[in-house]
Amino acid sequence: MKSTFQIALYILFCYLIQSCTMNEVAIYEPYEPITPFEKFPYKVIFTSYDENAFWGIKNNACKTVSFDTSDSFIGKNHLHIKWDQSKCNYIGLGLKWGNYKPKNLLPILKSSALELRVRVDSGVYSNLPMFFVLVDYNDKQCRTKINYLDLEGGQIDTKWRTVRIPFQAFNYLKKGVNISNIKELRLEFQRKGDIHIDNIIIVEHEYNYTKSKDDFTKVFDNHPINLGVGKEYWWGINPKYSSSFSFGKSFENESIVVQLDKSNGSTWNNFGFSPYKWMHTDISLIYSTSALNFKIKASEIPKLKTSFIAYTGRKRRLQKALDESYFIKRNLNNYEAYIPLKSLIGHTEFRWDELKEVRFTILNDVPFEIGDFKIIEFRGNPKKPTEWKGI
Repeated sequence: MKSTFQIALYILFCYLIQSCTMNEVAIYEPYEPITPFEKFPYKVIFTSYDENAFWGIKNNACKTVSFDTSDSFIGKNHLHIKWDQSKCNYIGLGLKWGNYKPKNLLPILKSSALELRVRVDSGVYSNLPMFFVLVDYNDKQCRTKINYLDLEGGQIDTKWRTVRIPFQAFNYLKKGVNISNIKELRLEFQRKGDIHIDNIIIVEHEYNYTKSKDDFTKVFDNHPINLGVGKEYWWGINPKYSSSFSFGKSFENESIVVQLDKSNGSTWNNFGFSPYKWMHTDISLIYSTSALNFKIKASEIPKLKTSFIAYTGRKRRLQKALDESYFIKRNLNNYEAYIPLKSLIGHTEFRWDELKEVRFTILNDVPFEIGDFKIIEFRGNPKKPTEWKGI
């Protein structure tokens, strides 16, 4: 007969055998690959002058540069520049980004954007004559500017607004810039302005468009063409910031009710739209036999200036102040406008295959509604648009 000790030893042995069953143990944590954006070491370009230096900041007759310490978005100070290009040929600043170490933007080109904060001391602006320039080590340069789509709220005012510019917006291929060997970022300024800039950084950004000719260009080869269809393709109409413009209902397609609000010193007097869904609009095959046509409902013809803006080209803007010779009175309080595209000065130099937007500037305080924008056929005398029998 087994002793009590032997029985206890046997029970203990069985317990240990059962307790020592091997369990699967993960030796390594699940692997999550590091993204190219996370690997990129030069995400901060400017947060304050103490940490990120500039060149070209010496004051002269063309520009006044300061680093203001009050009301900065981030850091101890921010860039404040006032400029007037009429006094010189070139106005620009350079950022010593990454202390001039070579920067390879190719891995993050499709997933990142340049972001900064901007504000002004007074007024409201939909754009500024300011360009961003990438420079490689062969001194080749590519540039882009602030687009309405890149601008928070579609405006620049006294609040810090976010500007985000996708790297794919830079025309580096056309300019032969080595995007994998970038030296610096420059800021260039044209015409005249006054702006505060802070927190220039690189952020992750989902770019929803490709730049291929096939899916980013809309080609039109016949008339008529309805323009600006869809309220989401307009800018400058936002009651949150101004009551001067609102969408109307008097016409078949989109229309704008205009009643300039000059209270609080507001200077907002322009709006615009994309001809077709912010795509590159190509009317080059028909522009020479075309006119811009729209309708106005008003007690008298308002003073307007219309502009055509191209995505690219040596001459990227055509504009014309409209007088009564461009209007026909259809009946009481109803007018129709005809602006032959060949009547625009510089029309032969303009990239009609790269049309970006149509813009209107209001030059007086006559209230009116404007709408039904179209490109129509026109084969008359551009200098006498309302005399053509075809209209």
